[in-house]
Amino acid sequence: MPHNHDLPITRGLADYIAGADFKTLPEAAIDAAKVAILDGLGCLAAGSLEPAPSIARAALGDETSGSCTVVGTTIRASAATAALLNGIALHALDFEVQGMPPAHGTSSILPGVLALSQRYAVAPEKAILAYITGWQVQQRVRTAARDCGFRGFHPPGVVGPLGAVAACSVILNLSADEVAGAIGLAASRTGGLFANNGSMAKPTHPGNSARAGVESALLAAKGMSGNKRILEMPGGHFESFFDERFRPDEVLGGLGEYAIVTPGFTIKRYPSEIYMQWVIEACQQLRKHPKFKLGDVAEVIVEPPVYRTTLSRPHPVSGLDGKFSYEYAASVGLSQEAVIIATFDDETAFSDPVQRLLPLVRLVHNKDIPQTLDAMWTRVTVKLADGTELVERCDRFPGCPERPMTREQRHSKVTDCLVTGGLKTEEAQRLIDLVERLETLASWEPVLDLLGRVGLEGGHGGHTKGHAA
Repeated sequence: MPHNHDLPITRGLADYIAGADFKTLPEAAIDAAKVAILDGLGCLAAGSLEPAPSIARAALGDETSGSCTVVGTTIRASAATAALLNGIALHALDFEVQGMPPAHGTSSILPGVLALSQRYAVAPEKAILAYITGWQVQQRVRTAARDCGFRGFHPPGVVGPLGAVAACSVILNLSADEVAGAIGLAASRTGGLFANNGSMAKPTHPGNSARAGVESALLAAKGMSGNKRILEMPGGHFESFFDERFRPDEVLGGLGEYAIVTPGFTIKRYPSEIYMQWVIEACQQLRKHPKFKLGDVAEVIVEPPVYRTTLSRPHPVSGLDGKFSYEYAASVGLSQEAVIIATFDDETAFSDPVQRLLPLVRLVHNKDIPQTLDAMWTRVTVKLADGTELVERCDRFPGCPERPMTREQRHSKVTDCLVTGGLKTEEAQRLIDLVERLETLASWEPVLDLLGRVGLEGGHGGHTKGHAA
């Protein structure tokens, strides 16, 4: 049997969550959390201008009796609605940090932490603890499932509610018994279909996870409970989503090491699906080759880091769809001077250079490429009209833990995201300064005051700047 129903995993996680203590956190975990949170706030600001979150706010953001900030608007919403809307915005660009294995921790966890911290005036120190605890829970389950096929489900919808409810439980100071009941509630809110990647539904997966975490924790605080063995039970979470390759003993067994530090996370250099990062980076390097001329390209052969049919989209129907297309990644990587937020607009997607290149891209499955984020690589071969072949292999793009971005590169990305969202450069710098000392702040208010300015001037819509290499 793939699952040991005698392992009290739900209760073990509940004990861990209820016992979370900021004083026990290593400095490296606090620093890593602040890097991920800052990146997330930048993605939230820029992403709030995208169509999906804009539509979501118009349809769902009319709860004027709430007290929580919804980035991109002046309305205040309930904690659950704010978590949903900010989660959709944070993930809309697919630009946030990516856990290892992939799970999109920030957009599932941070929105609920922000909303409940604001509602209950919780200090940022506690929010950092909550964020790290949520990341731990989410990544332990995701890591135990690393060899599983996920049965067509999208990881943020499967493990996101678990990380979100863990974080929210910390904010609300739930007891271990209450946390176990909250996990039971949140586990019934899991799902999210991978086939929606490339549509406006995708960012609702972490948005729904964030909302599920808030609601489940609030319900548990008032006495409602789900099955307190929901994870390991027959017909429970693990058995429903994962196959015989799931490793349940690793869920609790890995809690002694902070996943946000080791293996850490990748910071996306480009606003697209994680595996596209390698392809775009290789193509951007090929552009610099002295023999490269865009008009001479006759064929482009891509050996992608993960060969998956759902990521082969030779005719993407939109720029958004292009975020999940190896063919599009190669086409924009070769044709654009810089790959920025605006690169995934329809204007770029249907431009002549991109449309000319798309039919020339061919994918080749290289079975020698390791299938883990820390070891995978890609190779792109460009054949020119005169027979010349240009080859570029990308093992690590800037932002991988093994090739980390400099502080300046990280701040450049965040600044450009915040300025895209409508902040002035000095306001963006002020927000960066605040988050870098987040655990010393008495309140989130100075950060939220700056985020409250996002979208008020209309923003720049991502058309003016890309972050620095």
